[in-house]
Parts: sequence; structure tokens; C-alpha cells
Amino acid sequence: MILTVKSLIKNLNKNKILFYGYGNPGRQDDGLGINFCEKLRNWAKKNHYKIDFDINYQLNIEDSYEISAYDKVIFIDSSKNLKKSFSFEKIKPVDITYYTSHKMLPENILFLCKKLYNKTPEAYLLTIKGYSWNFKEKLTKKANNNLKTALNYIKKLIPKLL
Repeated sequence: MILTVKSLIKNLNKNKILFYGYGNPGRQDDGLGINFCEKLRNWAKKNHYKIDFDINYQLNIEDSYEISAYDKVIFIDSSKNLKKSFSFEKIKPVDITYYTSHKMLPENILFLCKKLYNKTPEAYLLTIKGYSWNFKEKLTKKANNNLKTALNYIKKLIPKLL
């Protein structure tokens, strides 16, 4: 197999990156994180980017072990509380102040990773605006548009993350 210079450069990652989408795709826009990862995974594969992906209904304590193997982690979730179509921000470890895993935040997973494995990957939270959390397996039209906007933003950012 002959590799082009372009594909060689894309595959020489300095950083091991994980995109972690979570939410419930059976609750309409709550599935934005999972939909985002599925679409980005297809794009990354087609464009020969070596990026890892994971999806789940919610964050779990065990995720701290998984992220300990990465240099950078981008968590993806949905929210009704955004003014814009999406937000993308760097996050830092935050101690857990409650006793239920259902409220686990990406910052808490980062805290556990640091505490348990002495590792703190560079971490970001991509939040995409959603509108409806009804029992339906289809994103709303507005949320789907926000998803496309967030995908375009991240696709342009990926070369800088690698």
C-alpha cells in the first residue's frame, strides 16, 4: 500500500485523542453527544485521522480509567441551557460532592483520573444546544442544525488538537 505524504502526516499523531459522547438517543436531543461521535467517527475514518471514540448513556466512575490512557479528551453532551448553538470550553478537575453516579460531570471524571491514576489529560467539553427530550429516537430539526455547526467547528479544530 502506498501512503501519500498527506496521509502520513495525518497519522503521525503527537497526541492520543478520545471523543466521548454521552446521552440517551431514545430521548430526542439528549442523543446529540452520541450522534456527534458517530458522524465525526465516519468523517475521521474517511480522512485518515487516528482518533478514538466512545459513547454511553451517562458518565461513569470507570470512565476515569479509560481517559487516563489519553493525552486529550473531548466530552460531548447536549443542553437546553445554551444561548448559542454550541459551546466548547476547556475543563479542569472538580471534586465530587454528591453520592450518585447519575449526576457525574466530565470535570468529576477528570478529578477521579487525577486522584486514582495520577494523570490529567487535557480535557474539553463540547455542549450542543437541544430543544426536546421526549421519548423519540430522532433529533429535532433545530438540534440537528446545531450538531452540523458543531461538527464543522471541530473538523477545523482537529489538526490543531493532533
